[in-house]
Amino acid sequence: MEEKLVKLREGVTLVRPEDKKAVEDMYSDKINQWRKRKRMFRDVWDTVTENFPRDIKEFKEELGVEYDEDVGLSLHAYSDLIPHGKKRGRGQ
Repeated sequence: MEEKLVKLREGVTLVRPEDKKAVEDMYSDKINQWRKRKRMFRDVWDTVTENFPRDIKEFKEELGVEYDEDVGLSLHAYSDLIPHGKKRGRGQ
């Protein structure tokens, strides 16, 4: 345990840059998959419930469907954890 404390105090790099990059890339990929799946679900859900005669909230409850927001998750909050590169704005 003391060895770990000494390493931390000396400022030794504990994670190699290439490992950090690999984890960041994998995390970014998972966030992008989440975003795509969320969009696909919303498209299908909106199509199914577009002319639905019953109350949509009741139908959602009956099926056991929960939106991310219903359970306190925010895609935006998780995507903010990704270090963004310098992107050009639109039209630049």
